[in-house]
Amino acid sequence: MPKRKSLLKRVEIETAQRKRTCKFTGDSISKGETCVVVYDAPREFKGYCRDVALKMIEDARQQLVELEKGLQ
Repeated sequence: MPKRKSLLKRVEIETAQRKRTCKFTGDSISKGETCVVVYDAPREFKGYCRDVALKMIEDARQQLVELEKGLQ
């Protein structure tokens, strides 16, 4: 049986090993801070600070709910 395709990209929660920059706000993510990393390709990724990531999750949740409602 074939494996179902995921609607989500590869997303991971990481602890910054060095200083990073949030790709949305441009704010610094300090070493040791928790951040979300979205992988677009094996070597292409973007990091987002905690506050932005929480808003992204909220938006994605709403989009999935709307998608599910459309299928029912």
